[in-house]
Amino acid sequence: MTATNSTPMVRQYQELKSRHPGALLFFRLGDFYELFFEDAVVGSRELQITLTARHKERGDPIPMCGVPHHSVANYIAKLVRKGYRVAICEQTEDPSKAKKLVRREVVRIVTPGTPIDPQLLEPGEATYLSAVFARGESVAVAFLDVSTGEFRATQANGVEAWDRIAADIESYAPRELLFPASLGPLMRAGFRTSAHTEPLPLNSTSNEAIQEKAAPDVLGGATLTALDDWLWLTDDAESLLIKHFGVRSLDGFGLTGKPEAIVAAAACLRYATETQRASAAHINDLVYFEPQDHLVLDNITVRNLELVKPLGSDGSARSLIDVIDETQTGMGARLLRGWLLRPSLRRPEVEARHGAVAELNASNMKRDGLRTSFKEVADIERLSGRLNLGSATPRDLAALGRSLDRTPGIRELLQNSQSSLLQVLHESLDELADVRELIASGIEDEPPVKLIDGGVIKSGYSSELDELRSLSRDAKQTIAALEADERSRTGISTLRIRYNNVFGYFIEVSKANAARVPADYERRQTLSNAERFTTAALKEWESKVLGAEERIVQLESEIFSLICRQVAAETSRIQATARALACLDALASLAETAARRRYVRPVMHDGDEVEIIHGRHPVIEVFLDEPFIPNSVYLNNSTDRLLIITGPNMGGKSTVLRQTAVICILAQMGSFVPAESARLPLLDRIWTRVGASDDLARGRSTFMVEMTETAAILHSATPRSLILLDEIGRGTATFDGLSIAWAVAEYLHDSPEHCAKTLFATHYHELTELAERLPGAQNYQITATEREGEVVFLHRLERGRASKSYGIEVARLAGLPPAALERAREVLQRLERYELDVFADEDGELKVERAAAVGSTNVIEEQGLSKAVTRAARRRVAAQSSLFDLANQRVVDELRTARIEDMTADDAKELIRELKKKLL
Repeated sequence: MTATNSTPMVRQYQELKSRHPGALLFFRLGDFYELFFEDAVVGSRELQITLTARHKERGDPIPMCGVPHHSVANYIAKLVRKGYRVAICEQTEDPSKAKKLVRREVVRIVTPGTPIDPQLLEPGEATYLSAVFARGESVAVAFLDVSTGEFRATQANGVEAWDRIAADIESYAPRELLFPASLGPLMRAGFRTSAHTEPLPLNSTSNEAIQEKAAPDVLGGATLTALDDWLWLTDDAESLLIKHFGVRSLDGFGLTGKPEAIVAAAACLRYATETQRASAAHINDLVYFEPQDHLVLDNITVRNLELVKPLGSDGSARSLIDVIDETQTGMGARLLRGWLLRPSLRRPEVEARHGAVAELNASNMKRDGLRTSFKEVADIERLSGRLNLGSATPRDLAALGRSLDRTPGIRELLQNSQSSLLQVLHESLDELADVRELIASGIEDEPPVKLIDGGVIKSGYSSELDELRSLSRDAKQTIAALEADERSRTGISTLRIRYNNVFGYFIEVSKANAARVPADYERRQTLSNAERFTTAALKEWESKVLGAEERIVQLESEIFSLICRQVAAETSRIQATARALACLDALASLAETAARRRYVRPVMHDGDEVEIIHGRHPVIEVFLDEPFIPNSVYLNNSTDRLLIITGPNMGGKSTVLRQTAVICILAQMGSFVPAESARLPLLDRIWTRVGASDDLARGRSTFMVEMTETAAILHSATPRSLILLDEIGRGTATFDGLSIAWAVAEYLHDSPEHCAKTLFATHYHELTELAERLPGAQNYQITATEREGEVVFLHRLERGRASKSYGIEVARLAGLPPAALERAREVLQRLERYELDVFADEDGELKVERAAAVGSTNVIEEQGLSKAVTRAARRRVAAQSSLFDLANQRVVDELRTARIEDMTADDAKELIRELKKKLL
C-alpha cells in the first residue's frame, strides 16, 4: 500500500493504516469518510458503492470510495455484520486553527464482538466477545458483552476439555472469537479434536488479511480474530484484571487456581478497552461459572426445539421465545432469553423464580402495574455502557433520567411481597435520587440528538451559559440599550452603535458632535462627515457576542461531559438497579404468559421422575386453528426410561417429543408450564436427533449428519439427561436403519453410564419387541382410526404399539396421483403377507450378507459410535433379508414344486400368469 507521489494527507493515512492493518480505515475528510487502496476495493464491493480513484492524472491513481458522515453508522453496521473490523479516524483538530495538515486519530475500532451503537445491537439479544486460551489439557473461555458490562469466564480440564468449551461457545454464540495465533489451525478446524466431536461450522473463503481483499474467517457465526501469542502471558493478564477491578487479588472472583480462565478474561478486557479507546469502567464484575450451573442445550437442540428461531421460512412460523416473551425492556428480553438458553441447575434458584411468577400471576394489579411502568424504562444497561465508553448522547442521558424516575413507583408496587425473590429485588432497587436530580436539573427533557446542535443544558444550571445565551438571543435589544445609555451619558442624540465585518461593533458620532465625545472613547476610524469610536465596555460586550455561539457549544459540551462523569461515577448503583429491573421484567413476562396461556407451576424434585399430566406444546397450541390435544408422559430411570413411540405419519409423535423437552426447559428456566400438572427433576442436558438435514458444503449426507449427532448423544448422555430420538435410521436402507435403531435403543437402555431417559419415536414397528425384552422399555402409540375409508388422527398418546403407519393415506392427502397410490397399496398388501418372516432365527437360517448393510454400519463406526453398538447393528443386518426377496422367494418355491410334466400348455400359461402377478 504505497503511492509514489503521495501527498501529506496520503502519508498520514498510510501511517494510521499501518497501526491498524486488520481493520478497514474510515478516514474523515470534511463531510465524508473515505477509504483508500485495498480498503476501498473491499468497501466498494461490500457496500455496493462506487469505486473511484484519487490522482487519476498520475501514473499511480489511488483507489478510493467514501460515504457521507451523517449516515456512516449504517455503512459501518453493514460491514461489521459481515465480520469486518472498522477503525474510525476523526479530525481531532479544528481545521480553521490548523497551521498545516489537520491532525487525525483513530478514536474507536468497531468489531463484530464490541459494538455499542444501537444500529449494531438487537435489543433482546446479548452480543458477546469471546476469548479462548489453552495450555496443556486446560482450556478456558471468557465472554464479555461490551455494551452492558456482563463478563463471564470458565475453564475445563482433561481430554474432554475442548468438547466442554465448544458447548459453552455454542450456548453463548459470540460474535467474535479471540485466540492466540498459535491456536489458529485448531480454531479453523472447528475444535475437532476427537472422532466423535462435531466441529462448529466454519464459513471462510480465505485466510488472507482484510487488506488483501478476503472475507473474514467465521466459526459458528463468530468472526475469528488471532492475536499475537505474547499478549497471552499469565502474569500480565492477572495484573491487568487486578488493576482494572481495583483489587489486591482475583480470589474473590472465583479464579483461584484458574490461570487459563484469567488469561482468557484478560484478553477480552484488553481487546475491549483498546477498540473502544476507553477504560470501560462499567465492566466492574467477572463471574466464574461451572458446567453444572446450567442445563446444556447445544445448537442442534436449540434449533430442533425451535427455542429462539423457527425452522419454517415462510414468515408465519414462530419460536418458543415469541410465545413467552412479554417483556417491556431490552434488558428484560435479554435476561429472559439467557434463562431460556441456559436454564438453571440450582433448585433453590429455579423455585425462587417459580415463587415470584406465582405471586405476580395471582395479582393482576401488581403485574399490570409493573408492566405499565416498564413501558417507560429504557435499556439502562446499555445506556450505562455508552455513558462509560464516552459515546452517550444527550438523549441517552435524558432517557436514563426518565427510566430511573420509574424506580420509586416500582419499589412501592413490590412492598409487602411474599415471594423471597421479589423481596430481594425490592431491596436491590436503588431509587438513585441524587442521580435523577442531577440529570433533571442539568439536561433538557427533550434534548437534540447531537450535542453540537445546542439546547442540551437546562436554563438556570449555569449562570455563564445563561448569560451567553442571553447575549446571543438578545443582541439587538442589548445594542439598543447600550446606545441609549451612551446617548444619555454624552448628550449626543444622534449617536449610533453600528457593525461591519472590518471593525466589528463601533460607536459613530457626526463631525458636528465630535467635541462632545468623552475622554474614554477610543478612536477607530475617521470619515469625511463622522468619527468612529469604541469603548472598553463595548469591546468587552463585542467579544462576548461574537464568541457567544462558539462558547455556548464549548460550554455545553463541558457541562454535559461533567454531568456524564458524575453519573458514570455511580455506575455500580445504576447497574444493580438495572439488573433488578431486568429480572422483574422477565418475571412479569413469565407471569403474563402463564396468565394468558393457562400455564401451571411445576413441582421440582431431586429424583428422576418426569411426570407431565395433559401437557401441551406451547407454540403449536397458540397458532393451531383447532383445539390442541394434550398428552401425558411418564419417565424415570428404572421401569420407564425408554419409551418407544409408534404411530401414523402426521399423528403427533414429534410433537409429543418436543413438548416434553420444552416443558422441562420452561420449568428449569423458572417459568410455569403448559400442562394440567407436572413433576420434574433437574436435567443436566437435553439431546435431540430430530428431522432430516444434510451438510453438502462439507460433503455430509443426511444419514452422515444423523449418525454424527447420534454418536455425540451415545458418548455424552448421562442418567440425568433427556434424549429425543425421532426416526433414527431412516436415512439409509430399511434393514440397515432398523438394525442401527435397534442397537442404539439397546445401548441407551443398557449402558449404566449413558442410560438417559429417552423418548424414541419410530416407524419401525419391529422395535416394539424391545419392550418385551428390556425391563426399562415401554411401548406407546399415537392413536388413529379409519372412518368411511379415511384415516382420522386422534393425536393421543396411549400405551401399546401401533398396528399401522397410514403412510399411504398421508401420501393421498399430499396429492400423489391415484395410480401411484393404487400401486402402493398393492405392494403394501404383498409385503404384509411376509411381515412375520422379517427376522431370522438365532441360528441365522435366513442370514444374507449385503454390501449396503456393511457400508452403512461402517458409516456409524466412522462417526464414533461404540463398537458394541456397531456390532449389534451388524448382527441385526446380517440376520435379515430384503422383504422383496422374501416375497419373490415364495414365487420361486412355487415354481420349484410345480409338476410341469402333469400340466397342459394352458395350465402352464395360467401358472405363469399367476406367478407373474405375485412378483414384486
